[in-house]
Amino acid sequence: GTYGLSYDISTPATEEDLPHGLMIQTVETYRQITLCLEHSDFAHLQKSDWICENMDAITTYYTMLMLCNIPPPRKLQSTVKGLKMHKINSYHYDISQDIHLSGQYATTLEGPTPSTLVPTNVPSVEHLDDFLLPQYTKCSDAAMDVANWKV
Repeated sequence: GTYGLSYDISTPATEEDLPHGLMIQTVETYRQITLCLEHSDFAHLQKSDWICENMDAITTYYTMLMLCNIPPPRKLQSTVKGLKMHKINSYHYDISQDIHLSGQYATTLEGPTPSTLVPTNVPSVEHLDDFLLPQYTKCSDAAMDVANWKV
């Protein structure tokens, strides 16, 4: 079958100085996890999501346990917030391309969008001079430059 693994590592517990953390860069934890999962034939989907086709449940479970061996000893066990195994019955529910700009559910823009994120096949125009930044967008010189936006 097809199985997935996902994990969540506490950044503060990894990066903060003693006594509250290990004072190790989180990127090193991810590198060690990547090496272990790639060695077990898992493919990286995104962030902390991995998948392996033609795998059985027990091998997937033992792969999760192998992650406990990443250096230094007990690093994962003291920083992990979540480590989960998923049985994937059908891989047909991935709608990433459908909701991405230019996909069947996002054929047009509905507000200001950074111009470099707009595919060429999505109709757009340059933004007018009298616009407000989209909600939650931090103000910066680049954000305030209308040439960087399309609608």
